[in-house]
Amino acid sequence: MEKKVLLIALILAQFTFIGISGALAADQYSYTGKGTVTFNHAEHGKKMECSACHTEEEPAQIAISTKKEGHDLCLSCHKDEKKKGNKAAPTSCSQCHKK
Repeated sequence: MEKKVLLIALILAQFTFIGISGALAADQYSYTGKGTVTFNHAEHGKKMECSACHTEEEPAQIAISTKKEGHDLCLSCHKDEKKKGNKAAPTSCSQCHKK
């Protein structure tokens, strides 16, 4: 009986971790002709609220639906970071869009 309970618990834990990893997996976005933009979800999550990019719905969806919205959000924050002296925040096309 204890082995069955343990097995069920392990299976449920596995599904939980699969769900969590799937929720955080979309860290790379590609734009045709411009190169691949790699987005570090964990690093950005340390510095800003989830609602800056995600909707309140479950599961959370990305609230940025157009290229303009993405550029407006990313560039405004990155430019602010540059003014504060953070040289790691990219502001030119080629710094984000890698070919």
